[in-house]
Amino acid sequence: MGHEGRVLKSGTGDLMRGFLRALAGIVVVVALVWAGLWWYAQARLQAALKLYASELTSPDGTTSMSYDGISGGGFPLAATATLNNPRLTIPLPGNDMPSPLVLGMSHVTLRVGVLDPLVLHLDMPNKITGHVPQGDGAVTFGKFSATATLNRQALFNPNIFPISAEDADISDINVLGSSGSIQVLHIDRLHMHETLNPAANAGQTSLTLAEDLQGVALPDWMTKILGVPFDGKIEHLGLNASFSGALDWVGLAQQLKAQTDENAKTQLLVNAAHGWAKQGGNATAALSVTLGPSTLNASGDVKFDANAQPSGQAEVTANHLDALTSAIAAAYPSTQNDINQAEAQLAPYLSADRDNGQVLNIHATYGASGVMVNGQKMADMPPLDWNELTSLFTPQASGDGAAAPQGSGP
Repeated sequence: MGHEGRVLKSGTGDLMRGFLRALAGIVVVVALVWAGLWWYAQARLQAALKLYASELTSPDGTTSMSYDGISGGGFPLAATATLNNPRLTIPLPGNDMPSPLVLGMSHVTLRVGVLDPLVLHLDMPNKITGHVPQGDGAVTFGKFSATATLNRQALFNPNIFPISAEDADISDINVLGSSGSIQVLHIDRLHMHETLNPAANAGQTSLTLAEDLQGVALPDWMTKILGVPFDGKIEHLGLNASFSGALDWVGLAQQLKAQTDENAKTQLLVNAAHGWAKQGGNATAALSVTLGPSTLNASGDVKFDANAQPSGQAEVTANHLDALTSAIAAAYPSTQNDINQAEAQLAPYLSADRDNGQVLNIHATYGASGVMVNGQKMADMPPLDWNELTSLFTPQASGDGAAAPQGSGP
């Protein structure tokens, strides 16, 4: 090989070695950056679990969350934080003193993957145990999937509410009693979706909720003992709701948690609703139920004007009511008089349909012009007095709860 060839080969080798050194440096830098991001992510997840556990503990200590510890892991493909052996104690009413319900499971894990860092996964076992002084029970799942969509702006700012949406899809749910040996309730599927925007202004949606339950059923033995019609099953139960307008529901939840007086809690809710109404708040809701031969649909909305006065409408429809009430009366004859009274009151809104049997149709509107049902005015609607409504729930003074009468005394 000539002198020129050796020089060319040497130069090429130096160039390749330089490239490999640069590539190795980039890999080291990327690895260090990713290790730092992983550490930061799993630290945030552990902090979130600690905060969640602390928020489940009530100020008076009657409801409490305990656990064995929090661990992190998942490196390098995911950042995880695990609450080990969590136990939630909830007071239940008893004769002399509260009987606690203790719910437990082996773990609860928060997980964020490297390929989709804006989706937070909630992992948990397929069994939740329950204990009361009278015995043990459990809830089991065939499939459990729950995720939360993270707000991009909250990734490096802990002061921003971190979640913008939540989804859950749970199937083959069984509620078991007698130490897990007897089935008490079965649900084919539960699906939930909600969006969250606590910083919404008057023209934005602050909360949407959609829940769907399918195949809610009592076991055969309970259906036969209690004589429940329709095989003890509700085929479908659906709920949709949407709230728009400025409402700091995160701050409201914190205030409600810190308050122990029930009247004070109600007053907080009324005051929050008043503030929301004054800024033009509005909401819609819809409910759908399929029970035996009948399907019930109900929906409505409410909005507020500049004076915080409500108006809106509601719609209620149902079909095959004759078949529904006949089956209920056959199973429980004592209900026949109540069914007759209900049918008499609803008679103006009932009709017969060849395909849908006895049908119910109610369309109502309400507002300053009064309450209208199917085009007929039923009542006037007086203005809503928010001050009077608030005063109904003024917390009582300490002592015996009653103010001393004026002018009393010797």
